[in-house]
Amino acid sequence: MMASAHSAQEEPLQPGTMQFRKQLAAAVRSISWTYAIFWSISTTRPGVLTWKDGFYNGEVKTRKIGSSTMELTAEQLLLQRSEQLRELYSSLLSGECADQQRRRRPVTALSPEDLGNMEWFYMVCMTYAFRPGQCFASNGCAWLCNAQSADSKAFPRKLLAKTIVCVPFMNGVLELGTTDPK
Repeated sequence: MMASAHSAQEEPLQPGTMQFRKQLAAAVRSISWTYAIFWSISTTRPGVLTWKDGFYNGEVKTRKIGSSTMELTAEQLLLQRSEQLRELYSSLLSGECADQQRRRRPVTALSPEDLGNMEWFYMVCMTYAFRPGQCFASNGCAWLCNAQSADSKAFPRKLLAKTIVCVPFMNGVLELGTTDPK
């Protein structure tokens, strides 16, 4: 009996796994915010926080779905969108020629012209690397209202986000952001 209870337990929460992404989705959707990003210390650049995982919950300019996705739940569609944004970022990062990319990509793959401003903001966040700030250093939460008015040295990604909350989490920082003034 004990062995079956142990095998039913889920794996430990790890960034990059579907379980972790579902937890990010639950956190962001429960408060109706736009995104969640998990930043962690880079393995290649010690002392620098880099993108580790994230979930996008904002507006969608163009929805790309295949025939098999018509039966997906709202949560599954949002998880799919976050994955599509990660895939687009990877393809742009790899420098594939746009024509080659279009010929090989599945119907559900996004292209840059499919993105709205907030989707671009979220995707550009994947490129950021920076020294840990007060949240990480003090192991305390940080709340930034009117983020678009913040000093660009303190918060260089301030363009579209209105309110940001940073919470120390799993040897990194969980950032929740919204485009609505909360």
